[in-house]
Amino acid sequence: MENRNPQLQRAIKVLGARQRQHAQAVRPQATKLVDKTFYINVKVDGMSGINQLVDSNTKKLVGVTNFDGNLLNSGRDVVIDSIRTLFTSSGTSVENANWQNTERIPAELQNADMRLIQTNDMLIDLPMTDTQNFKDSDHRPIATTPLLRAKEEFKIELEFPKGVTVPVGKPLFMRLEFRVTEAKK
Repeated sequence: MENRNPQLQRAIKVLGARQRQHAQAVRPQATKLVDKTFYINVKVDGMSGINQLVDSNTKKLVGVTNFDGNLLNSGRDVVIDSIRTLFTSSGTSVENANWQNTERIPAELQNADMRLIQTNDMLIDLPMTDTQNFKDSDHRPIATTPLLRAKEEFKIELEFPKGVTVPVGKPLFMRLEFRVTEAKK
């Protein structure tokens, strides 16, 4: 079992600085920290160019995503401490994809880039090969402890190299996970 104390300590510092930045004159509210994983499962066959994985129409649906739109509710800032991506062609839909499958990153996705952007600030910009170490339990640490702020729109993009399209025919599913520390007020 992984010791996540260093990530928690960094998250507390980042969230504390954010709270001091927006201190309310009336009375400070207690902040509760929650260990959480945000995820989104998508079907990637047929994708090319730039794809928005989360937008204002994204609805929280168990087995598909726990994002509800492309902004966090008021009082719910999160600090991202790690990321991982899983791929599978086992299953008929994202709701029943076999994430225990140990498939390697498909060739069409190896040179794609994944980005997390909030109010024109690039929070994460990684090639897909850097988000998967070919083991189920591996999460790639994010050393910069990016802060995803509440009530501000964000984008999660998947960009493929020019001329590359994921083949259609055999379903291909991707699961993107962000381990976070959420601050609830």
